[in-house]
Amino acid sequence: MRRGSVIGPLILILIGGLFLMRNLWPEIPLADILSRYWPFVLIAWGGLRLIEVLFAAIMSKPLPRNGISGGEWMLVFLICIVGATMYTARHYATWIPVTGAWRGIVRGMGESYDYTLPNSEKPCAKDCRVLIESFRGNARITGAADATSVKVSGHETVRAFQQSEADRANKDAPLELIQQGNDLILRTNQDHVSERAQVSSDLEITVPAGTSIEAHGRVGDFDIQNVTGNLDINSDNAGVRLENIGGNVRMDLRRSDIIRAVDVKGTIDLKGRGQDLELQNISGQVTIAGTYVGQIQFHNLAQPLRYDDPQITLSCEKLPGQARLALGEFTADNMIGPIRLNARSRDVQISDFTQALDLTLERGDVSLRPGKNTPKIEAHTRSGDIDLALPAGAKVDLKASTDRGEAHNDFGAPLAVDETNRGATIAGNNGGPQIRLETGRGTVTVRKSSGDEVTFPDIPSQPKAPKPPSPPEAPIKQ
Repeated sequence: MRRGSVIGPLILILIGGLFLMRNLWPEIPLADILSRYWPFVLIAWGGLRLIEVLFAAIMSKPLPRNGISGGEWMLVFLICIVGATMYTARHYATWIPVTGAWRGIVRGMGESYDYTLPNSEKPCAKDCRVLIESFRGNARITGAADATSVKVSGHETVRAFQQSEADRANKDAPLELIQQGNDLILRTNQDHVSERAQVSSDLEITVPAGTSIEAHGRVGDFDIQNVTGNLDINSDNAGVRLENIGGNVRMDLRRSDIIRAVDVKGTIDLKGRGQDLELQNISGQVTIAGTYVGQIQFHNLAQPLRYDDPQITLSCEKLPGQARLALGEFTADNMIGPIRLNARSRDVQISDFTQALDLTLERGDVSLRPGKNTPKIEAHTRSGDIDLALPAGAKVDLKASTDRGEAHNDFGAPLAVDETNRGATIAGNNGGPQIRLETGRGTVTVRKSSGDEVTFPDIPSQPKAPKPPSPPEAPIKQ
Protein backbone atom coordinates (compact mmCIF):
# COMPACT_ATOMS: atom_id res chain seq x y z
CA MET A 1 0.00 0.00 0.00
CA ARG A 2 1.43 3.39 -1.05
CA ARG A 3 2.03 5.77 1.83
CA GLY A 4 1.04 9.41 1.34
CA SER A 5 3.46 12.29 1.78
CA VAL A 6 3.45 14.77 4.65
CA ILE A 7 4.18 17.64 2.26
CA GLY A 8 0.51 18.36 1.44
CA PRO A 9 -0.61 18.72 5.08
CA LEU A 10 2.42 20.87 5.87
CA ILE A 11 1.63 23.23 2.99
CA LEU A 12 -1.95 23.56 4.25
CA ILE A 13 -0.64 24.33 7.75
CA LEU A 14 1.72 26.96 6.29
CA ILE A 15 -1.04 28.68 4.27
CA GLY A 16 -3.42 28.66 7.24
CA GLY A 17 -0.69 30.08 9.48
CA LEU A 18 -0.04 32.94 7.05
CA PHE A 19 -3.74 33.89 6.95
CA LEU A 20 -3.91 33.69 10.75
CA MET A 21 -0.89 36.03 11.05
CA ARG A 22 -2.56 38.50 8.71
CA ASN A 23 -5.75 38.49 10.78
CA LEU A 24 -4.09 38.74 14.19
CA TRP A 25 -1.25 41.12 13.33
CA PRO A 26 -2.28 43.16 10.24
CA GLU A 27 0.61 45.58 10.79
CA ILE A 28 3.15 42.87 9.87
CA PRO A 29 4.41 43.51 6.28
CA LEU A 30 3.45 40.00 5.22
CA ALA A 31 3.67 40.69 1.48
CA ASP A 32 7.22 41.99 1.84
CA ILE A 33 8.26 38.96 3.91
CA LEU A 34 6.77 36.52 1.40
CA SER A 35 8.38 38.32 -1.55
CA ARG A 36 11.82 37.98 0.07
CA TYR A 37 11.72 34.54 1.68
CA TRP A 38 9.46 32.43 -0.56
CA PRO A 39 12.44 30.27 -1.82
CA PHE A 40 12.65 28.80 1.70
CA VAL A 41 9.34 27.02 0.97
CA LEU A 42 11.04 25.10 -1.86
CA ILE A 43 14.11 24.41 0.27
CA ALA A 44 11.98 23.07 3.13
CA TRP A 45 9.89 21.05 0.72
CA GLY A 46 12.98 19.46 -0.85
CA GLY A 47 14.48 18.78 2.58
CA LEU A 48 11.35 16.98 3.77
CA ARG A 49 11.26 14.90 0.61
CA LEU A 50 14.89 13.92 1.12
CA ILE A 51 14.21 12.94 4.73
CA GLU A 52 11.28 10.78 3.59
CA VAL A 53 13.51 8.94 1.07
CA LEU A 54 16.31 8.42 3.63
CA PHE A 55 13.83 7.19 6.22
CA ALA A 56 12.42 4.69 3.74
CA ALA A 57 15.94 3.45 2.93
CA ILE A 58 16.86 3.04 6.62
CA MET A 59 13.65 1.13 7.30
CA SER A 60 14.32 -1.13 4.25
CA LYS A 61 11.08 -0.03 2.65
CA PRO A 62 10.68 0.31 -1.14
CA LEU A 63 11.82 3.69 -2.43
CA PRO A 64 9.36 5.86 -4.43
CA ARG A 65 9.79 5.72 -8.18
CA ASN A 66 9.61 9.55 -8.46
CA GLY A 67 10.83 11.95 -5.84
CA ILE A 68 8.12 14.46 -6.80
CA SER A 69 4.91 13.75 -8.70
CA GLY A 70 3.74 15.64 -11.78
CA GLY A 71 1.13 17.58 -9.82
CA GLU A 72 3.75 18.65 -7.29
CA TRP A 73 6.02 19.89 -10.11
CA MET A 74 3.14 22.06 -11.32
CA LEU A 75 2.75 23.45 -7.80
CA VAL A 76 6.50 24.16 -7.67
CA PHE A 77 6.25 26.02 -10.96
CA LEU A 78 3.30 28.08 -9.70
CA ILE A 79 5.15 28.99 -6.48
CA CYS A 80 8.17 30.12 -8.52
CA ILE A 81 6.05 32.32 -10.79
CA VAL A 82 4.10 33.93 -7.95
CA GLY A 83 7.15 34.41 -5.75
CA ALA A 84 9.31 35.88 -8.51
CA THR A 85 6.49 38.25 -9.51
CA MET A 86 6.02 39.46 -5.93
CA TYR A 87 9.74 40.05 -5.49
CA THR A 88 10.00 41.89 -8.80
CA ALA A 89 6.99 44.06 -8.00
CA ARG A 90 8.27 45.07 -4.57
CA HIS A 91 12.02 45.18 -5.13
CA TYR A 92 12.32 45.89 -8.86
CA ALA A 93 14.63 43.16 -10.02
CA THR A 94 16.79 44.34 -12.93
CA TRP A 95 15.84 41.42 -15.16
CA ILE A 96 12.48 43.08 -15.93
CA PRO A 97 12.85 46.48 -17.67
CA VAL A 98 11.16 49.45 -16.02
CA THR A 99 9.08 51.28 -18.64
CA GLY A 100 5.99 53.47 -18.79
CA ALA A 101 3.82 50.36 -18.50
CA TRP A 102 5.20 49.89 -14.98
CA ARG A 103 2.76 52.47 -13.66
CA GLY A 104 -0.05 50.03 -14.42
CA ILE A 105 1.54 47.53 -12.03
CA VAL A 106 1.91 50.28 -9.43
CA ARG A 107 -1.78 51.19 -9.74
CA GLY A 108 -2.87 47.58 -9.42
CA MET A 109 -0.54 46.36 -6.68
CA GLY A 110 0.74 49.46 -4.87
CA GLU A 111 -0.66 51.13 -1.77
CA SER A 112 -1.90 54.71 -1.37
CA TYR A 113 -0.07 57.28 0.74
CA ASP A 114 -1.62 60.72 1.30
CA TYR A 115 0.22 64.00 1.84
CA THR A 116 -1.01 67.51 2.52
CA LEU A 117 0.32 70.04 0.04
CA PRO A 118 1.71 73.29 1.48
CA ASN A 119 -0.42 76.35 0.72
CA SER A 120 0.93 78.48 -2.13
CA GLU A 121 0.02 82.06 -3.06
CA LYS A 122 1.22 84.52 -5.70
CA PRO A 123 -0.06 88.03 -6.55
CA CYS A 124 -1.97 88.18 -9.81
CA ALA A 125 -3.60 90.97 -11.83
CA LYS A 126 -7.36 90.87 -12.17
CA ASP A 127 -7.05 89.93 -15.86
CA CYS A 128 -4.03 87.63 -15.61
CA ARG A 129 -3.76 84.18 -17.18
CA VAL A 130 -3.25 81.03 -15.11
CA LEU A 131 -1.65 78.06 -16.85
CA ILE A 132 -2.09 74.68 -15.16
CA GLU A 133 0.50 72.33 -16.59
CA SER A 134 -0.32 68.74 -17.46
CA PHE A 135 -1.08 66.82 -14.30
CA ARG A 136 -3.02 63.86 -12.96
CA GLY A 137 -5.77 64.62 -10.49
CA ASN A 138 -8.68 66.97 -9.85
CA ALA A 139 -8.77 70.76 -9.82
CA ARG A 140 -11.53 72.92 -8.33
CA ILE A 141 -11.11 76.52 -9.47
CA THR A 142 -13.19 79.36 -8.03
CA GLY A 143 -13.14 83.00 -9.08
CA ALA A 144 -13.42 85.68 -6.39
CA ALA A 145 -14.28 89.29 -7.26
CA ASP A 146 -12.10 90.74 -4.47
CA ALA A 147 -9.11 88.43 -4.97
CA THR A 148 -5.74 89.93 -5.93
CA SER A 149 -3.73 86.73 -5.86
CA VAL A 150 -3.86 83.07 -6.82
CA LYS A 151 -4.10 80.68 -3.87
CA VAL A 152 -3.54 76.93 -4.13
CA SER A 153 -4.06 74.23 -1.52
CA GLY A 154 -4.94 70.56 -1.51
CA HIS A 155 -3.48 67.14 -1.01
CA GLU A 156 -1.48 64.61 -2.96
CA THR A 157 -1.91 60.85 -3.27
CA VAL A 158 1.06 58.64 -4.10
CA ARG A 159 0.66 55.01 -5.08
CA ALA A 160 3.79 53.00 -4.36
CA PHE A 161 4.88 49.70 -2.88
CA GLN A 162 6.78 51.13 0.07
CA GLN A 163 6.57 54.20 2.32
CA SER A 164 10.10 55.25 1.35
CA GLU A 165 9.18 55.20 -2.35
CA ALA A 166 6.10 57.34 -1.66
CA ASP A 167 8.09 59.82 0.46
CA ARG A 168 10.66 60.18 -2.32
CA ALA A 169 7.93 60.73 -4.93
CA ASN A 170 6.25 63.36 -2.75
CA LYS A 171 9.58 65.15 -2.39
CA ASP A 172 10.27 64.97 -6.15
CA ALA A 173 6.87 66.51 -7.04
CA PRO A 174 6.62 69.84 -5.19
CA LEU A 175 3.76 72.18 -6.05
CA GLU A 176 5.08 75.42 -7.63
CA LEU A 177 3.56 78.76 -8.64
CA ILE A 178 5.83 80.48 -11.15
CA GLN A 179 5.24 84.03 -12.36
CA GLN A 180 6.13 84.92 -15.95
CA GLY A 181 5.02 88.43 -16.85
CA ASN A 182 1.23 88.54 -16.70
CA ASP A 183 1.03 84.73 -16.54
CA LEU A 184 1.10 82.41 -13.56
CA ILE A 185 2.19 78.80 -14.12
CA LEU A 186 0.95 76.14 -11.71
CA ARG A 187 3.33 73.19 -11.90
CA THR A 188 2.92 69.89 -10.03
CA ASN A 189 6.20 68.31 -11.27
CA GLN A 190 4.53 64.90 -11.46
CA ASP A 191 6.63 64.05 -14.52
CA HIS A 192 9.76 64.13 -12.31
CA VAL A 193 8.58 61.12 -10.30
CA SER A 194 10.08 57.67 -10.87
CA GLU A 195 8.09 55.08 -12.80
CA ARG A 196 7.90 53.14 -9.54
CA ALA A 197 5.32 55.53 -8.14
CA GLN A 198 2.26 57.36 -9.40
CA VAL A 199 1.22 60.78 -8.12
CA SER A 200 -2.17 62.47 -8.33
CA SER A 201 -3.19 65.81 -6.84
CA ASP A 202 -6.51 67.23 -5.66
CA LEU A 203 -6.19 71.02 -5.86
CA GLU A 204 -8.32 73.87 -4.50
CA ILE A 205 -7.49 77.02 -6.49
CA THR A 206 -8.83 80.54 -5.91
CA VAL A 207 -8.22 83.15 -8.61
CA PRO A 208 -9.36 86.73 -9.36
CA ALA A 209 -12.71 86.60 -11.14
CA GLY A 210 -11.35 88.11 -14.37
CA THR A 211 -8.63 85.46 -14.75
CA SER A 212 -8.29 83.45 -17.96
CA ILE A 213 -7.41 79.80 -17.41
CA GLU A 214 -5.55 77.32 -19.58
CA ALA A 215 -5.63 73.87 -18.00
CA HIS A 216 -3.94 70.69 -19.20
CA GLY A 217 -4.52 67.30 -17.58
CA ARG A 218 -3.96 63.60 -18.11
CA VAL A 219 -6.65 62.02 -15.92
CA GLY A 220 -8.97 63.87 -13.54
CA ASP A 221 -11.80 66.38 -13.28
CA PHE A 222 -12.01 70.15 -13.62
CA ASP A 223 -14.65 72.06 -11.66
CA ILE A 224 -14.59 75.79 -12.52
CA GLN A 225 -17.04 78.47 -11.40
CA ASN A 226 -17.44 82.26 -11.14
CA VAL A 227 -14.67 83.06 -13.64
CA THR A 228 -15.28 85.82 -16.21
CA GLY A 229 -12.18 85.19 -18.33
CA ASN A 230 -11.71 82.68 -21.14
CA LEU A 231 -11.21 78.97 -20.47
CA ASP A 232 -9.08 76.54 -22.48
CA ILE A 233 -9.19 72.94 -21.19
CA ASN A 234 -7.18 70.13 -22.75
CA SER A 235 -7.09 66.62 -21.28
CA ASP A 236 -6.72 62.95 -22.16
CA ASN A 237 -9.49 61.89 -19.77
CA ALA A 238 -11.48 64.40 -17.74
CA GLY A 239 -14.90 65.30 -16.47
CA VAL A 240 -15.63 69.05 -16.70
CA ARG A 241 -18.19 71.08 -14.75
CA LEU A 242 -18.52 74.79 -15.47
CA GLU A 243 -20.83 77.32 -13.83
CA ASN A 244 -21.15 81.08 -14.20
CA ILE A 245 -18.42 81.61 -16.80
CA GLY A 246 -18.14 85.05 -18.42
CA GLY A 247 -15.73 84.34 -21.29
CA ASN A 248 -15.37 81.91 -24.16
CA VAL A 249 -14.84 78.22 -23.47
CA ARG A 250 -12.74 75.86 -25.53
CA MET A 251 -12.46 72.16 -24.60
CA ASP A 252 -10.46 69.38 -26.28
CA LEU A 253 -11.08 66.16 -24.36
CA ARG A 254 -10.01 62.83 -25.80
CA ARG A 255 -12.27 61.13 -23.27
CA SER A 256 -14.73 62.32 -20.63
CA ASP A 257 -17.44 60.88 -18.41
CA ILE A 258 -19.43 64.13 -18.15
CA ILE A 259 -19.29 67.68 -19.47
CA ARG A 260 -21.69 70.12 -17.87
CA ALA A 261 -21.77 73.87 -18.49
CA VAL A 262 -24.35 76.22 -16.94
CA ASP A 263 -24.61 80.01 -17.33
CA VAL A 264 -21.85 80.65 -19.86
CA LYS A 265 -21.89 84.11 -21.46
CA GLY A 266 -19.34 83.37 -24.18
CA THR A 267 -19.08 80.75 -26.90
CA ILE A 268 -18.43 77.03 -26.38
CA ASP A 269 -16.16 75.09 -28.73
CA LEU A 270 -15.98 71.40 -27.82
CA LYS A 271 -14.03 68.56 -29.44
CA GLY A 272 -13.48 64.99 -28.33
CA ARG A 273 -15.24 61.85 -27.14
CA GLY A 274 -17.25 61.11 -24.06
CA GLN A 275 -20.39 60.05 -22.28
CA ASP A 276 -22.84 62.65 -20.93
CA LEU A 277 -23.05 66.22 -22.18
CA GLU A 278 -25.25 68.97 -20.69
CA LEU A 279 -25.32 72.63 -21.72
CA GLN A 280 -27.74 75.10 -20.15
CA ASN A 281 -28.15 78.89 -20.42
CA ILE A 282 -25.42 79.51 -22.99
CA SER A 283 -25.30 83.04 -24.46
CA GLY A 284 -22.75 82.43 -27.23
CA GLN A 285 -22.57 80.06 -30.17
CA VAL A 286 -22.13 76.35 -29.41
CA THR A 287 -19.97 74.20 -31.70
CA ILE A 288 -19.51 70.50 -30.92
CA ALA A 289 -17.48 67.99 -32.93
CA GLY A 290 -17.00 64.49 -31.54
CA THR A 291 -18.68 61.32 -30.35
CA TYR A 292 -20.87 61.30 -27.24
CA VAL A 293 -22.76 58.14 -26.36
CA GLY A 294 -24.56 59.02 -23.12
CA GLN A 295 -27.32 61.52 -22.31
CA ILE A 296 -26.92 64.75 -24.32
CA GLN A 297 -29.05 67.71 -23.25
CA PHE A 298 -29.28 71.32 -24.39
CA HIS A 299 -31.41 73.98 -22.74
CA ASN A 300 -31.76 77.69 -23.52
CA LEU A 301 -29.09 78.33 -26.14
CA ALA A 302 -29.27 81.95 -27.32
CA GLN A 303 -27.05 81.58 -30.41
CA PRO A 304 -26.60 78.97 -33.16
CA LEU A 305 -25.94 75.34 -32.25
CA ARG A 306 -23.76 73.15 -34.45
CA TYR A 307 -23.47 69.49 -33.41
CA ASP A 308 -21.43 67.13 -35.59
CA ASP A 309 -21.24 63.44 -34.64
CA PRO A 310 -20.63 60.39 -36.89
CA GLN A 311 -24.15 59.20 -36.00
CA ILE A 312 -26.03 62.51 -36.12
CA THR A 313 -25.56 66.10 -37.26
CA LEU A 314 -27.74 68.92 -35.96
CA SER A 315 -27.90 72.66 -36.46
CA CYS A 316 -30.34 75.38 -35.49
CA GLU A 317 -30.21 79.15 -35.02
CA LYS A 318 -31.52 79.26 -31.44
CA LEU A 319 -32.88 76.91 -28.80
CA PRO A 320 -35.03 78.81 -26.28
CA GLY A 321 -36.45 75.46 -25.20
CA GLN A 322 -34.62 72.19 -24.89
CA ALA A 323 -33.30 69.25 -26.87
CA ARG A 324 -32.26 65.80 -25.76
CA LEU A 325 -30.28 63.10 -27.54
CA ALA A 326 -30.22 59.62 -26.06
CA LEU A 327 -29.54 56.18 -27.43
CA GLY A 328 -31.81 55.81 -30.46
CA GLU A 329 -33.85 58.99 -30.00
CA PHE A 330 -33.88 62.76 -30.41
CA THR A 331 -36.46 64.95 -28.71
CA ALA A 332 -36.70 68.74 -28.94
CA ASP A 333 -39.13 71.48 -27.98
CA ASN A 334 -39.17 75.18 -28.91
CA MET A 335 -36.45 75.38 -31.56
CA ILE A 336 -35.84 78.27 -33.94
CA GLY A 337 -34.60 77.34 -37.39
CA PRO A 338 -33.62 76.85 -40.00
CA ILE A 339 -33.15 73.40 -38.46
CA ARG A 340 -31.15 70.65 -40.11
CA LEU A 341 -31.04 67.14 -38.69
CA ASN A 342 -29.37 64.13 -40.33
CA ALA A 343 -29.14 60.81 -38.50
CA ARG A 344 -28.72 57.12 -39.23
CA SER A 345 -31.03 55.27 -36.85
CA ARG A 346 -33.02 57.39 -34.44
CA ASP A 347 -36.62 58.17 -33.49
CA VAL A 348 -37.25 61.91 -33.76
CA GLN A 349 -39.82 64.04 -31.93
CA ILE A 350 -39.77 67.81 -32.49
CA SER A 351 -42.47 70.18 -31.23
CA ASP A 352 -43.11 73.93 -31.27
CA PHE A 353 -40.48 74.73 -33.88
CA THR A 354 -40.35 77.69 -36.26
CA GLN A 355 -38.58 78.48 -39.53
CA ALA A 356 -37.58 75.72 -41.94
CA LEU A 357 -36.95 72.09 -40.96
CA ASP A 358 -34.82 69.72 -43.07
CA LEU A 359 -34.82 66.18 -41.64
CA THR A 360 -33.20 63.05 -43.12
CA LEU A 361 -33.10 59.63 -41.45
CA GLU A 362 -31.85 56.22 -42.52
CA ARG A 363 -34.28 54.56 -40.12
CA GLY A 364 -36.61 55.80 -37.41
CA ASP A 365 -40.05 57.15 -36.59
CA VAL A 366 -40.74 60.88 -36.95
CA SER A 367 -43.21 62.94 -34.92
CA LEU A 368 -43.50 66.64 -35.81
CA ARG A 369 -45.62 69.31 -34.18
CA PRO A 370 -44.79 72.80 -35.48
CA GLY A 371 -45.77 76.00 -33.70
CA LYS A 372 -48.65 78.30 -34.57
CA ASN A 373 -46.94 79.54 -37.72
CA THR A 374 -46.27 76.40 -39.75
CA PRO A 375 -42.84 76.55 -41.43
CA LYS A 376 -41.44 74.83 -44.50
CA ILE A 377 -40.76 71.14 -43.74
CA GLU A 378 -38.73 68.48 -45.55
CA ALA A 379 -38.73 65.11 -43.74
CA HIS A 380 -37.43 61.83 -45.23
CA THR A 381 -36.89 58.41 -43.69
CA ARG A 382 -36.19 55.14 -45.44
CA SER A 383 -38.01 53.10 -42.83
CA GLY A 384 -40.32 54.44 -40.16
CA ASP A 385 -43.65 56.09 -39.45
CA ILE A 386 -44.20 59.83 -39.91
CA ASP A 387 -46.74 61.69 -37.78
CA LEU A 388 -47.42 65.40 -38.47
CA ALA A 389 -49.69 67.42 -36.16
CA LEU A 390 -50.71 70.77 -37.67
CA PRO A 391 -52.60 73.63 -36.00
CA ALA A 392 -56.27 73.73 -36.92
CA GLY A 393 -56.78 75.92 -39.97
CA ALA A 394 -53.12 75.78 -41.01
CA LYS A 395 -52.27 76.94 -44.54
CA VAL A 396 -50.03 74.37 -46.26
CA ASP A 397 -48.86 73.01 -49.58
CA LEU A 398 -48.48 69.41 -48.46
CA LYS A 399 -47.45 66.15 -50.04
CA ALA A 400 -46.81 63.12 -47.83
CA SER A 401 -46.09 59.73 -49.33
CA THR A 402 -45.18 56.17 -48.35
CA ASP A 403 -43.83 53.57 -50.79
CA ARG A 404 -44.98 50.67 -48.63
CA GLY A 405 -47.53 51.50 -45.99
CA GLU A 406 -50.72 53.34 -45.20
CA ALA A 407 -51.67 57.01 -45.18
CA HIS A 408 -54.14 58.57 -42.72
CA ASN A 409 -55.63 62.02 -43.20
CA ASP A 410 -57.07 63.10 -39.86
CA PHE A 411 -56.69 66.76 -40.74
CA GLY A 412 -59.44 66.88 -43.30
CA ALA A 413 -59.84 69.28 -46.24
CA PRO A 414 -58.04 70.46 -48.28
CA LEU A 415 -55.95 67.29 -47.89
CA ALA A 416 -56.92 64.03 -49.60
CA VAL A 417 -55.56 60.47 -49.67
CA ASP A 418 -54.60 58.68 -52.86
CA GLU A 419 -53.79 54.98 -52.42
CA THR A 420 -51.63 52.87 -54.77
CA ASN A 421 -50.87 49.14 -54.80
CA ARG A 422 -48.47 49.15 -51.88
CA GLY A 423 -48.27 52.78 -50.85
CA ALA A 424 -50.30 55.92 -50.50
CA THR A 425 -50.09 59.72 -50.77
CA ILE A 426 -51.68 62.59 -48.87
CA ALA A 427 -51.75 65.83 -50.84
CA GLY A 428 -53.42 69.23 -50.68
CA ASN A 429 -52.75 72.94 -51.11
CA ASN A 430 -54.46 75.96 -49.59
CA GLY A 431 -51.69 78.50 -50.16
CA GLY A 432 -49.29 77.80 -47.27
CA PRO A 433 -45.61 76.84 -46.96
CA GLN A 434 -44.34 73.71 -48.69
CA ILE A 435 -44.32 70.49 -46.66
CA ARG A 436 -42.81 67.29 -48.06
CA LEU A 437 -42.93 64.06 -46.06
CA GLU A 438 -41.61 60.78 -47.43
CA THR A 439 -41.03 57.29 -45.99
CA GLY A 440 -39.92 54.20 -47.85
CA ARG A 441 -41.64 51.78 -45.49
CA GLY A 442 -44.10 52.97 -42.84
CA THR A 443 -47.32 54.81 -42.10
CA VAL A 444 -47.90 58.50 -42.80
CA THR A 445 -50.38 60.40 -40.64
CA VAL A 446 -51.41 64.07 -40.88
CA ARG A 447 -53.70 65.33 -38.11
CA LYS A 448 -54.77 68.35 -36.13
CA SER A 449 -52.75 69.13 -33.02
CA SER A 450 -54.40 69.42 -29.64
CA GLY A 451 -53.37 71.96 -27.03
CA ASP A 452 -52.85 69.38 -24.27
CA GLU A 453 -50.21 67.29 -26.07
CA VAL A 454 -47.22 66.51 -23.85
CA THR A 455 -43.69 66.88 -25.19
CA PHE A 456 -41.21 65.84 -22.49
CA PRO A 457 -40.35 66.99 -18.97
CA ASP A 458 -37.93 69.79 -18.23
CA ILE A 459 -34.27 69.06 -17.77
CA PRO A 460 -33.63 68.69 -14.03
CA SER A 461 -31.72 71.45 -12.29
CA GLN A 462 -27.99 71.04 -11.90
CA PRO A 463 -26.94 69.08 -8.81
CA LYS A 464 -24.22 70.48 -6.63
CA ALA A 465 -20.75 69.17 -7.36
CA PRO A 466 -19.51 66.84 -4.61
CA LYS A 467 -17.07 68.38 -2.17
CA PRO A 468 -13.57 66.93 -2.28
CA PRO A 469 -12.54 64.87 0.74
CA SER A 470 -10.65 66.68 3.48
CA PRO A 471 -6.90 66.04 3.35
CA PRO A 472 -5.44 63.93 6.16
CA GLU A 473 -3.49 65.67 8.88
CA ALA A 474 -0.42 63.49 8.44
CA PRO A 475 0.89 60.91 5.95
CA ILE A 476 -0.48 57.43 6.38
CA LYS A 477 2.23 55.01 7.41
CA GLN A 478 2.32 51.25 7.33
